[in-house]
Amino acid sequence: MLISSSGRMWLGSTVLAGLMLASSLSVPAAGKIAAKTTLISIPTGPYTNIVRTQLQWQTASLTFQEGKDSTPVSKPVSSASSTPNNVTESADKLQSGVVPEPAARSKSIQVAAESQKQVSRSVTSQLINNALSLQGVPYRFGGTSRNGFDCSGFTQYVYRASNTSLPRTAGEQFRIGTVISRGQLQAGDLVFFSTYASGASHVGIYIGGGRFVHASNKGIRVTSLSDNYYANRYLGARRVN
Repeated sequence: MLISSSGRMWLGSTVLAGLMLASSLSVPAAGKIAAKTTLISIPTGPYTNIVRTQLQWQTASLTFQEGKDSTPVSKPVSSASSTPNNVTESADKLQSGVVPEPAARSKSIQVAAESQKQVSRSVTSQLINNALSLQGVPYRFGGTSRNGFDCSGFTQYVYRASNTSLPRTAGEQFRIGTVISRGQLQAGDLVFFSTYASGASHVGIYIGGGRFVHASNKGIRVTSLSDNYYANRYLGARRVN
């Protein structure tokens, strides 16, 4: 079929216009959708911070891609292989409103307890020094002063100087305080003996090293618990302070 020259010109113009139109259009590649990412930050707060600290979480964000079933592409990474027991305990205490005791408070309690021990040792040392300072004072039956002491008058006098009140007689002193075995003796404890009468009829103050200070018939003196006379008559001990 023959086409006239005017027909050829019209056909060429039509094809050229079509090509120009096609080149101006941008067609996206099939099956390709621009992905948008959304960052979801892990919430913060007291409970989360405790878990984060205990598990040693590394800071990370969860990233989701739209158009792919919202599957997270990154997760928080924990350096711990398992959850320690103290994490659960801390979380339970926080949820129940129980706040763990600060380390500073625990330390202050320990310091206070140590100070109390030091005060107790100081009082005991003063008591022993007072007792030993009276060595040489003569024995006097019923005596309660530096002019002369009997055994219970001596212990009562020494303890009174340390702000501790004792009954008057050895028998009464034996019924107070805490019972102490011979192996538990400490300086300042009262030691009792059964001498001229049954029961606690003699008393002294233990000063350590297996010795005690007392008002003997020769005056205030230091004697060993292993002394034959007193070792055979030892009755027991009491701690008053």
